[in-house]
Amino acid sequence: MISITSDKSRSLLIAQMSGFFEPTDVQRFSDEKDAAVAAMGLGSGEYYMLVNTEGCVIQSQEVVATFMRVILQSPFRSRRLAVVRNDNLTRLQTRRILSVRDEAEMFASMTEAEQWLFDAPVERRVALG
Repeated sequence: MISITSDKSRSLLIAQMSGFFEPTDVQRFSDEKDAAVAAMGLGSGEYYMLVNTEGCVIQSQEVVATFMRVILQSPFRSRRLAVVRNDNLTRLQTRRILSVRDEAEMFASMTEAEQWLFDAPVERRVALG
């Protein structure tokens, strides 16, 4: 399941993700994200993205590749992308997905992720390896 909410006052999109995805789910997420950005009246580089993946499981390589493609090809690129990931089993997969862009980080909590999005960089990052 993927759901997207927006906080226009902070130019923030929040995606909640859980379960196992198919490539079509990832494309639908991308389309919904782009529509939400446009609905806020924002363009590329004018919003922040917070993705909570705490409920996700290991994804297929096809899904990982689709996420990477969507990140690279999105017409609406976020200023910063913060992903909350606290499950050791999926950290490497998440790191691989995030490796395709700058200003993307992984965090253990929503609090740390939001702090990094809106404030000075967070000193402590989640151990990725």
